[in-house]
Amino acid sequence: MKIKYIICFFVAISCLSGCCREEEEPWGRTVLFYLVASNLGNVMEQNMNDMMVALTQTHLNNGHLVVFYSRDKDYAEMYEIQIDKTTGRAVKQPLRTYEGKSAISSNVMQEVINDAITLFPAKSYGMVLSSHGTGWLPTDFNMMFRSFGEENKKKMEIYELAAGLPNHLFEFLIFDVCSMASVECVYELKNKAEYIVASPSETMSYGIPYKDVIQYLFTKKVDYENFINGFYTFYTEYNAPYGNISVTETSELENLAHIVREIVGGREDKALFEAPDPNWQVLTSLPNCPTKLYDFEDVIMALASNDQYTHIVATMSGVITGKRFTPTLYCTQDGILNVRQFSGLSIYPMQTSLSTLNTWYKQLAWYKAVYE
Repeated sequence: MKIKYIICFFVAISCLSGCCREEEEPWGRTVLFYLVASNLGNVMEQNMNDMMVALTQTHLNNGHLVVFYSRDKDYAEMYEIQIDKTTGRAVKQPLRTYEGKSAISSNVMQEVINDAITLFPAKSYGMVLSSHGTGWLPTDFNMMFRSFGEENKKKMEIYELAAGLPNHLFEFLIFDVCSMASVECVYELKNKAEYIVASPSETMSYGIPYKDVIQYLFTKKVDYENFINGFYTFYTEYNAPYGNISVTETSELENLAHIVREIVGGREDKALFEAPDPNWQVLTSLPNCPTKLYDFEDVIMALASNDQYTHIVATMSGVITGKRFTPTLYCTQDGILNVRQFSGLSIYPMQTSLSTLNTWYKQLAWYKAVYE
C-alpha cells in the first residue's frame, strides 16, 4: 500500500513539474524590419548600427529581430540581428538573399514575410516598414507620389501594400515613413494588424530612433507609450526638431467610419468642400501635389453638429490610443508650420477642382465605407 502511495506521489510531482516547465517555456516575438533603401540607404544602415550598439539579449526577450534590406531592384538580403553569447554584442547573422526580386511587389513582400515566420515561428509578430511614403496618394500624378517604398523610381500603391500583408498576422505595423497615419491608410490596412504606429506628417530622414525604443517592441505587452515617448523625446532634442507620431487601434476604425458616415451622410460622391479652410491644420504638404492633407478632426468637426462633435471626440479616444507631437512640423512645400491641432490622423477633403484625384480616391476602402 505504501508503495502505491509513493508511486502516486512521484507521478503527481512529475505532472506538476511538467506543467511548470510548460508555463516557463520561453516566450518571444518575431519582428520583421522591411527596409526599401532608395536614397535612404546610408540612413538605414546608421539606424541599424545604432540599434545594434544599444541592443542586448534582455531587450530581445527571447524574440527574434529579422531584417529584410533591399538595396535596389536587383538585390536584397535577409539577416537576423543576434546577440553573440561570447561578447554580448549584437551581430548580423545572414539568412537569405533575394536576387532580381522587387521589394515593392506584393508577391515578394508575401514571400519575405513567409520566410521570416517560417524561420522564426512565434506567438506574436510585428513588422516595421521603412522607406519613402506619401500616405494613400497615387503614383500617377508626378514623381513625388508613392504610397510606400521607392525603387528605381517605381512605387507601391496603398492597395498593393495591403495585398502584400497577410490579414490578422501582426500585432503591430510601424511605419518609419512619411505621412502614413492618414485615416485612408489605416482604414485600408485595418485587417493587417491590431495596432498601426505612424506619422501623419513628414518624417525626418533619420526616422525612428531605434537605439532608444527598440526594447519596447519585444516586451510581452508591447509598450507603445514608451515607444512614442522615446520618439518624441529624441525629436525635441534633435537638430531638426519635428516629430509627430500616433498609435491607431484598428479594431475601433469601423466605429469611426460609422460616425463619420453619419456626419457626411447624403453627400455621396459630391465634393465636401469647394476649397479647404485656411484655418485647418496642415499635416502634409508636398511639392507639386494637388492637395494638402489636413488634421482629421479639423476637417470632420467643421461638418459635425454638437452631438456629433461629442460622439466623434469619444470615438477618436478609442481609435488613437497614443500620440505625441512637437510644437512645429516640417512640410517640404510649406516649410516649418506651428502645430495647434493634432488628432493623430490626417484626411483628404475631396475638392471639386480635383476630379481626377477624387476618382482615384473612390477606390479606397475608407471612401466606400463613409461616402457610398
